[in-house]
Amino acid sequence: MPSLKGRNVIIIAITFMIVGAIYAIGAPILGYHIEWAGVTMLGALGVAMSIMFYVLLAGTSQD
Repeated sequence: MPSLKGRNVIIIAITFMIVGAIYAIGAPILGYHIEWAGVTMLGALGVAMSIMFYVLLAGTSQD
């Protein structure tokens, strides 16, 4: 059975990117000021979480 590591990592990264996009798109609609630092940090968090998840999965044994 092929490894699903890559797919899981991509799903985690895309999830955080979508949350950042919703935050950026939804703020003006709701009348709030877009805080670009928050959008940037959500993108960076997605990258960091996906790298961390991949490293943790790479270190585990799959018997």
